[in-house]
Amino acid sequence: MIDTTPHDNDAFGPYTREALARLVLSRAAADLARIAGTLVVTRNDADTGLGGRASEARQLVEHAGELLARAVVFERERGASWEDIAQYLDLDPQAAEQRYAAELAHWSQALTEPCLFDEARRRYVRRLPLAAQDPDCTRRELDLWAHFHVTIRDLYAVGAGLRMTDPTRQETYPETEPDEMRGTVRKESDLGTFLGLLSGYINYPFDDTDWETVEIGLESTDDEDPEAWYSYPLIGPVHSLEVRAARDVEDGDMISVAIKGATAADLRLRIDTLFAAFAC
Repeated sequence: MIDTTPHDNDAFGPYTREALARLVLSRAAADLARIAGTLVVTRNDADTGLGGRASEARQLVEHAGELLARAVVFERERGASWEDIAQYLDLDPQAAEQRYAAELAHWSQALTEPCLFDEARRRYVRRLPLAAQDPDCTRRELDLWAHFHVTIRDLYAVGAGLRMTDPTRQETYPETEPDEMRGTVRKESDLGTFLGLLSGYINYPFDDTDWETVEIGLESTDDEDPEAWYSYPLIGPVHSLEVRAARDVEDGDMISVAIKGATAADLRLRIDTLFAAFAC
C-alpha cells in the first residue's frame, strides 16, 4: 500500500510521500547540474581570484552531499531497506541508518507539520523543501527543465514516473507526442498582448487585423464546451502553433487558452512563463 501524506486532500493533492520525496530529489539534482555548469565556462577565469575555482568545486561537493541525503530519503520512502542503501554507500546498514536518521526525522516531521511558528522571529517558518510545497508547479518546471537539458522530446520525463495516491488512476503520459499547453489570461483585454508576445516567439507578424478577428471569434465561446472554443493559427517560419481560446463561464473576463504545436523545449519554457505572467 502506498503511504499518503496528511495533506493528500489539501496542499499536496494526489501526491504520495514517495512522489514528494522524488520531486525534492529531482529539484536538488537539477540545481546541482545548474551550478556545475558555471564551472564549464573559462572566459571569466582571469577575473576570478586565485583558488576561486577550487572554492566553487568545494561548494559542488557540499551540494552533492545534500543531493545524496535527498536520495536516501527517497529510497526509504519507496521501500528500500537500510541493507539496500548501505551497499552503495560503503557503510554497514546500522551506520547508514545513523548517518541519515536526522534527515529522515526532519522530513517526516515536516510532512506532518509543514509550518512552525518561530517565537524568536515572530513568524511562521516553512520546514518542507520548496519542491514539496507546490508539487504541481515543481513537476511542471522539472518536466520543462529535463526536456530542455536532458531529453530530446520527452515532455514528461519527471512527471511520468511519480507514484500517486491512487495507482488505478495513475496518469499515463506520451513520451514523444506533442501536447497542448494550457493556461489562463486573467483579463480579456490582455489577450491581445499575450498573443502578440507569443507571436513574437515564432516570428509571426501579429497585428490589429489578427486581434480584431480573434475578438470576434471569442464572442460566443464557452470554456466548458469543447466544441465552443475558438481556434486561430499562428504560423511562423519554423514553428506553427494552433491557439484555442474560450471565455471562462464563471468569470467572463478571464480567458482559457490552449496552445498546440510547441514541441521545442525553449519555446515551451517561454510559453510556460508567459502563462504564469498573464494568470496574475
